[in-house]
Amino acid sequence: MQAVERITNHDSWITLVIVLAIVLLAMMKSLKPTKLYGYTVAFITPGFFHKRTEEGASFFTPFKLLLFSFSSIVISLFLFLTLVSEIYSHSFLAFLGLFLFVILYFLLRFLIDYSLANVLGLSSIVNYFLHTKSGYLYVLSIWLLPFIILYQYTFTNKHFLIYSFAILLIFRAFLILTNNKKLVISKLFYFILYFCTLEIAPLLILYKTTTT
Repeated sequence: MQAVERITNHDSWITLVIVLAIVLLAMMKSLKPTKLYGYTVAFITPGFFHKRTEEGASFFTPFKLLLFSFSSIVISLFLFLTLVSEIYSHSFLAFLGLFLFVILYFLLRFLIDYSLANVLGLSSIVNYFLHTKSGYLYVLSIWLLPFIILYQYTFTNKHFLIYSFAILLIFRAFLILTNNKKLVISKLFYFILYFCTLEIAPLLILYKTTTT
């Protein structure tokens, strides 16, 4: 009898993570279908976050917590597939560590944003800016998931996924700028400093630590 080499699929857990993200979407749709649709089309629907800001919904609502968890999973999966997967041979533990890092980073940035706004007495001025910044990140995550699925099961070229994310990220930055142009123009230096420190620097640090 001729020995047959055993083929082991190390990517099966990625499918489970994608299914989990889809399940979270289904749960959000069952809770707030209109709100989920609003986030889905917010890239092409002006004024969506004006209404969200006026409502002043708490972060600690079931829908917001589900949306935060979904976004953390999608962003973590993108970073893993583009930066970490080849180094750690598609290890689930490596993804889990990255996922925890992303959650901690988002929570820390959230605390820094709102703490500084309250300490400096700027909460009423930058409230809409903070809502659009976090809101468009959620929108980016919703749009990014189909590209991750296409990359994983159809287009295996990593550049396809990176370019898709870059286009969505640029579009997000453009919408944040256009929705807050008065604030950005009046505080241009501080805005550039903030953007480089909390938006670009973490990505560069992660890239350096995973490629060296």
